[in-house]
Amino acid sequence: MKKNYLLFALAFFLQLSVFAENLAIPELTTRLTEDYPLEMPVLKPYPIYMNASVDSPDSISEVIVNINGTDYPAVAETGFYYLLWTPANYGAHTIVITAKTTDGDETSLTRTITVNQTANTQVVRSLEDVVIEFTGQNDRWYYGTHTFPQFVGAYNDMNAFLEVECPNISGGCDDWDRWAFIDVKAPDGNWIQLIRYITPYGVGCNHELEVTDYMSLLQGEVEIRVFIDTWGTGGWQLTLDTEYTAGAPQYAYSNVVEVWDDGYAFGDPANLQPVETFSVDIPAQVQASHLRVSNTGHGWGANNTANAAEFFNATHYFDINGAQTFTQHLWNQCNPNPDNCTGQQGTWQYGRAGWCPGAISPPHIYDFTQYIGTTFNLDYRFHPNYQDNCHPNNPNCVSGQTCSDCNDGYNPIYYVDTHIINQSNNPMVYGNILGVNTIDNTQVYDISVFPNPSNGIFHIKTKYPESISRLTINTVDGKSVKAYYFNSVAELNNYSFDVSNLAKGVYFINLENSYGTGVKRIILE
Repeated sequence: MKKNYLLFALAFFLQLSVFAENLAIPELTTRLTEDYPLEMPVLKPYPIYMNASVDSPDSISEVIVNINGTDYPAVAETGFYYLLWTPANYGAHTIVITAKTTDGDETSLTRTITVNQTANTQVVRSLEDVVIEFTGQNDRWYYGTHTFPQFVGAYNDMNAFLEVECPNISGGCDDWDRWAFIDVKAPDGNWIQLIRYITPYGVGCNHELEVTDYMSLLQGEVEIRVFIDTWGTGGWQLTLDTEYTAGAPQYAYSNVVEVWDDGYAFGDPANLQPVETFSVDIPAQVQASHLRVSNTGHGWGANNTANAAEFFNATHYFDINGAQTFTQHLWNQCNPNPDNCTGQQGTWQYGRAGWCPGAISPPHIYDFTQYIGTTFNLDYRFHPNYQDNCHPNNPNCVSGQTCSDCNDGYNPIYYVDTHIINQSNNPMVYGNILGVNTIDNTQVYDISVFPNPSNGIFHIKTKYPESISRLTINTVDGKSVKAYYFNSVAELNNYSFDVSNLAKGVYFINLENSYGTGVKRIILE
């Protein structure tokens, strides 16, 4: 009898285990936050954004938003859900969001939201004394979740204030000017650049940038990330405040469309115009539109034609349907420093392509209002007659003859981040309504190097989505000493690297493409 009972208990336990394994509870989040009221001088539609997912083979069947006892089905977009909610009155509202799966499992969360008619100017702190240092807690990257005001038509201006300090770590402030950026995650999971920044040489400074264009994204509970291309010669401590100025904006709604977000080789003989054509569709309900372009040029040196792209005074062009329409002069005067960042060492005073050490890189703005209600092709052409002759893709480049090293690591590159900002008094939501190409640049690649330590000859094994990739070998202070370009993963994995002419020591292999990055330490002995 006891034996039968044990067998029954074991069978029941196994059934529970199988049931637990098959149980897939959906994950559910929303940007709607109880930390701030929902502010709107006039009751207008407000987009409630949600993300719901569940492990395969199950799937999300629906997301329901219950507001004060009434159910409303959320609209499924690519990568997120939303509901345009017009509050019936001011005051407190109970909102219950439920995600349901095809297998019948569900997850709910509740928010009590107070809708206010008035708003006051306020300063919101997100980053606070965040330290970024190579191999530290925030190893070149910081990720965090922060909350911001939520509103429609309550604020007419937004300004970001970035405080950069020397952290209390070995080395203090980094000695070098480093490429950096601050991104905010959009409802569909895409990262949108908020600030492009180049750190100063070894000192701390304060900076300000108007970010009204990103008003629709800096609302509710959002994720922020920071990247600084530091390599171990000190670090940086960051604090970010955003001021929301109360007032009636000309347009109550806005939308951000990401156009380009990538690093593009400049003067690569194999592809002199590498920026992809983007198909733009601006709906008729949009009332104002403009293009916002961030581009900073990097790379210079003796093995680099005309010290491009950092010290090359370039003129670029934007073409619409093949016709040259806008001109961009990519050159910034750095003395005096545009952000009044004084006390720097190094070559801070020299002009540069789109940036200055110790300054936020100002975007270039181009009016698109005349194209509302149309569809067109947008092209970005780099300085047309430039070519980097000392480039690994130049078939006529011979190391030791035409230039000392055709794989010199400081080939010119542009880091381009471009958005279309649409504005309207008609309700707008984020998503693919304008044909947005979501760009996933968040992946981190695992790189295997063998042998390691090496005598300078080695191979690499890695995996990443098929794309054109750039691989550099960097010194411990971040200087790129070798550069290679690969058209496929197989091409990289089959390549035999020979850097035996480099001095013995520790180096870092840095791989980057449109989808992500990877870093690996290598010892040459």
